[in-house]
Amino acid sequence: MSGRHELRRLLANPALIIGLIGTLALLGMGVWGAVIAPYDPNANLSMVIKHLPDGTISFKVPPTFPDSDHVFGTDALGRDQWSRLLTGAWLSLSIVVAAAVLRLGIGFSLGITSGWYGGPFARLVRIVAAGITAVPQLLLAILLVLVTRPLGVAGFIASLALVGWPEITEYLRAEVLRAKAQPFMEAARSTGVPGRRLITTHLAATVGPQLLTVAALETGAVLLLLAELGLVGLFLAGATFLVGDFGPVGPLKGLVPEWGQMLGGLQFYAITAELPTLIPAMFVVLASATFALLADGLRAASDPFSSRRVLPGTFGVVSKVLVGALCFSAVGFISVNVRPGAISMEEGRSLAAKTAETTWPGSEFVAGVARYSSGARDDRPERLTYYFRSDRNEVLRISFIKADRLAVEVRRYESEDEIDFTLLKALPANLLSYDGPLRQAEQNGGFVYRQRQPNYLVRVILTWPNDREAPVYEVTYNPLTGPQGNPLRVSCFDAKTGEAVDSHVAPRVAAPWPIPPDCTAARTVFRQLDRFQGYFVQGGTLSVGSPFNLNYQGDNFIQMIGGQGTPRLEAAANMENASARAELVNAQPNASVAGQSLSFATLRLPVPGCWKVRISVGTVALDYTLYAYPWDCRPQHERFAPVPGVTPLPCTKT
Repeated sequence: MSGRHELRRLLANPALIIGLIGTLALLGMGVWGAVIAPYDPNANLSMVIKHLPDGTISFKVPPTFPDSDHVFGTDALGRDQWSRLLTGAWLSLSIVVAAAVLRLGIGFSLGITSGWYGGPFARLVRIVAAGITAVPQLLLAILLVLVTRPLGVAGFIASLALVGWPEITEYLRAEVLRAKAQPFMEAARSTGVPGRRLITTHLAATVGPQLLTVAALETGAVLLLLAELGLVGLFLAGATFLVGDFGPVGPLKGLVPEWGQMLGGLQFYAITAELPTLIPAMFVVLASATFALLADGLRAASDPFSSRRVLPGTFGVVSKVLVGALCFSAVGFISVNVRPGAISMEEGRSLAAKTAETTWPGSEFVAGVARYSSGARDDRPERLTYYFRSDRNEVLRISFIKADRLAVEVRRYESEDEIDFTLLKALPANLLSYDGPLRQAEQNGGFVYRQRQPNYLVRVILTWPNDREAPVYEVTYNPLTGPQGNPLRVSCFDAKTGEAVDSHVAPRVAAPWPIPPDCTAARTVFRQLDRFQGYFVQGGTLSVGSPFNLNYQGDNFIQMIGGQGTPRLEAAANMENASARAELVNAQPNASVAGQSLSFATLRLPVPGCWKVRISVGTVALDYTLYAYPWDCRPQHERFAPVPGVTPLPCTKT
């Protein structure tokens, strides 16, 4: 048969071509995905405010649909989904390939052995296989993942492998029994060919071409099972909470991108009709379909009765390409992607359980950074992140919740220089003062980070031994000009409980733009965390009845209003300047924000300070108190996108 005719047969098998190209592309993503990702997979996209030619204002609030900047759009936290898929490919595919290989190894060995030798062993294998297949795969996988949780990644891979081998075993057993009954096997046996040679030559030649088909099918099945576990909240990329300065804001399942983790929050977002968040699910479905197409193409190429059958030599080339790509990707997973950084939630739980025996809040060598902690139990704040050096001289960061041993996030570093100082490290004061660690943090990369995001202030808590009276620390830190600049007073914390304290310390650390005592606006009510929160809509009523702060820019700040109808400013009075007059501009009855049709308006203020405002929308009125801060006086938790064309007012009040 000519090479041209063989090529024509190969081209007549589109499933094989598409599946082969898609599989190689997926393996390439696993090796180089983190290198070619266009964005930081954990970087949030700020809200974009655009003035349209017709005079209206448009908002681009995550999650966003695909566009020229983000080909797969962004998720609900504003993270680029294509970058997260690329970066998460190595972890996801490593798990899938390892579990599929283990599942195939169990199924092949038991299937061939039971089919060839039969007897009591074959009956035992069939009984065990029948018992396993009687339980739904997803339910059994959930149970196994929960049982093997202390084993970390190995337990997760074993759980995925142990639920699928019975089908492979039964298929291989049937194929072996069919091959044993073939005339050529009887002829070889009658001529005295040893049993081992019958297996390695005649049986392998009969069953061998089907092995790649089964392998491709099982790889797709494992990927789907991984996605199903992610949908029910079981995945390896970690799980934590997005925690604000005064309490948890909401669940954020997994800072480390992994395909199962990316599907973990789809139930909520599917209900709220935020369709861009479904893109990762579509990608996983297409990836699984790629393996299914490859399996169908391999089956047709090896079937002697198929019109798409290719010569054994051509099939051997395809097999070698697949096996070679798999081996190369396995090496690539290790050489390219295994580096200091995030480790899995399961590894973190196992490590935390061991560490908890000798490490606790207050240990001499443990440094703690608290973003939120209260209600200490047994001298342990509810939420704390600890940095410490392990017995292998690694720098570890472990986050705990409610003083238990279940870490919600763990990261491993080769040295302190590897730490991303979004949370700063501080040492116990009886060993070192906080000035040195903060300065070292700046030198090791913290200042560079804050040059990119100058709004970020940190709150540091220093741990203290339990047998000593807990002191209170005042933390100074400059977010703009590095350690040589004038520091800002950030906050005070009780080193034992993690509670922010005022009465225990004198003088009290004042806000850079203090709220007057007679102004009821509360700094703790409203915080902007990279995107506008849904505080302004609850059904058809306005829900903002509590005082809050917004950031003042020149003579503008953005105020979004829920309800139906055109907003109207009924009253606005400045408590410090009675002659100041506010106005409501750009009032729109329908502004699309995060897929919702809302009323919108911009409230313009001539001066900052404490304001009493009454705004109505339709038949609903809203009375509230706000305190407008100048732009350079904003606290860390008030993070707003600048208003286009408005020069921020500097912080000049003392």
